[in-house]
Amino acid sequence: MASVKCPYCENQFEWTESMGVGDVQCPLCGKTLRVVQERGEKGTQNLARPQTTTAWGTEGFRSPDRRAKYGEIKKGDVLGGFRVEELVGVGAMAAVYSATQLSLDRIVALKILPQEFAERKSFVRQFDSETSLLASLNHPNIVNIIDRGCDRGIYYFAMEFVEGATLGDLLASQEIDEEFFLQIIEQCAEALVYAHGMGIMHRDLKPANIMLNEQGIVKVADFGVAGLLAEARADPRRKKRVMGTRGFMPPEQEIHISNTDERSDIFSLGAVMYRLLGGRLTEKLPPPPPSELSPQNDPRIDSLVIKCLKPNPDDRYQSARELLDAIQAYHHQISAVQEVCPNCKKENPITQTTCVHCGADLSELFDTCPQCGAQNRIDVELCMKCGANLKQLRRQTSVQISKTEEDARKLARQHKYDQAIETLQGLTEIKGRMFEQARRRAARLIADCKEKRNQHYQQKLEESKRLAREGALSEALELLQSMPGNFAASKSLNTYIENVQAQMTLAQKKLQEASNLLLRNRVRQAAEILKKVEKTWPKCPGIDDLKQELDNLRQTQQMIEYQLDEARRQMLAGELAQAHQSIEFALSTNPDNPKVKRFVRQLQLTQTLTTAKEAYQQSRYEDAVAAWRKAYAQLPADDERRAMLEENIKTALAKRQHSDEQIPPEPAPPEPSASPARSFLFDWRVIMVLAIVMGAALVAFGLFLLSR
Repeated sequence: MASVKCPYCENQFEWTESMGVGDVQCPLCGKTLRVVQERGEKGTQNLARPQTTTAWGTEGFRSPDRRAKYGEIKKGDVLGGFRVEELVGVGAMAAVYSATQLSLDRIVALKILPQEFAERKSFVRQFDSETSLLASLNHPNIVNIIDRGCDRGIYYFAMEFVEGATLGDLLASQEIDEEFFLQIIEQCAEALVYAHGMGIMHRDLKPANIMLNEQGIVKVADFGVAGLLAEARADPRRKKRVMGTRGFMPPEQEIHISNTDERSDIFSLGAVMYRLLGGRLTEKLPPPPPSELSPQNDPRIDSLVIKCLKPNPDDRYQSARELLDAIQAYHHQISAVQEVCPNCKKENPITQTTCVHCGADLSELFDTCPQCGAQNRIDVELCMKCGANLKQLRRQTSVQISKTEEDARKLARQHKYDQAIETLQGLTEIKGRMFEQARRRAARLIADCKEKRNQHYQQKLEESKRLAREGALSEALELLQSMPGNFAASKSLNTYIENVQAQMTLAQKKLQEASNLLLRNRVRQAAEILKKVEKTWPKCPGIDDLKQELDNLRQTQQMIEYQLDEARRQMLAGELAQAHQSIEFALSTNPDNPKVKRFVRQLQLTQTLTTAKEAYQQSRYEDAVAAWRKAYAQLPADDERRAMLEENIKTALAKRQHSDEQIPPEPAPPEPSASPARSFLFDWRVIMVLAIVMGAALVAFGLFLLSR
């Protein structure tokens, strides 16, 4: 025994593996579920998956294997005079499409049977013989079969297309009042009386096969199809041949489908009644009376329902006519009670709201007309004021309530809570005591939507905070702006919006600052700012372009550094022309680079000093003076090398005035080095001292020779 959870109403119910993995019905809401086994970290688990239930009680399918099971059918295909339009749904035994009957240009439901049936000769024989009998059913409470056939190995039924809801949908969306309950069951019983009179059993009667059109008229679907499909799936090696839905299937049908007769359908209808009254399926036979499950149930109907659910078919009603008579007798019984004063048991005029005999209040016996609002006795069929058919009007209103609630639930699942609340507001204004529960339920749903709306907006607020922390500021702002302005949180919504907008504005300003720094080749500062912006807002508009620009500038600087290193090496080697060529790329690419400018000045100074040295050595003292003066002007005012250049200029000027053309020119004075220190080798005072010392040495050497 395992417990599974309904994904629609979140009801936990017991499920046994003997039921098999597949379609089951939730005991509370009546929705058809699919129990599947999934392997996970906790081992194999049984899970109930939702199915997209339509008015045909089928489920949506996505698996290619399941599609192939019914043949490759697509929109626009024509099967036997019917053009396929849209897939309505698919169940375990058939796929249903909406289709257009080309001969009459009307919409029908096309039920496609599995292709495997075409390979079974027994099914082909039965299909041709029995479907003619099924197509002969013509009753206002039965979905009529329009045609049946086989096209390209695909067997199909063409049936009346019913716009409305299933009884399972009504069970999931609202509580069904006693009057509406009796109307549904009477029509189902009338359908059984007619079909049984034609010799056709249903064998799979359940809420999903009981539909109500937009006028609230019951339409029972799939008469005889379960038996036909059971024969198609017959396996001679197996003793059991079961086809039906657990919980609605009588005990004899669980043994073998050939054991079924009219009384089997009576059991199924009894199970439907028990589900409507008790809110769950029968767990054991006989089950506890419905009045024990809910105090709102009339104890007088207990015997009727329990008799349908007897395990032995001989103890049930023996025919659908007998069951219908019992239902109508009960209906007349409760109506007769409403025609007299509950206090003194004496009859009153049909419009009297106060007993004329004892003065008792009879207002509980009246209800409001949903159309004009007039007060009428509950048992009156036509409104005394507007003449509307009250029974039909109440049926239509009940179906409309179900559809409205389902629409509101869909809107709520899509987080469109305001639209859902607006949709439900109309239900709170429906008139009539009969719909008091619907009004209360609508009020509860509205309160639930408001609570979920606040929770949803709180989650969105927290999500926006998370996005802002992670740097997704534009996504956070979009999320905040999608929330209503009147949403109340720990801080006002406008404060959060202004906060995010301020962060975005600051990031954009920082980005502009980084752009200006890049224009000035201040790569390091720009990189630091971009790093901060990327941490705050990685998707800031323009940040990717600036990052690319930064990378390009870094690559350019690397190339410039390489060229500068090469030019420095050439300059130290005296290859000034080659150094100038090496620096041309840096000058053309980034002439404003401080390193490039500094090296160009150093290269120009070196060239000027070299020119001065060559002019002095060639006794072109005037050119040497001009070059030294040019170098002097190139040096900063606080550069120590200026003093050496001044000495060189004085020496060159003195040489120009006192030089003797016959005396060879003396070596050129030393030129200042690139560093502030003076060169010892080129100081003229040192040279003179060395000359005197050498002269003295020569004189001493001569005297030494003479003395010998």
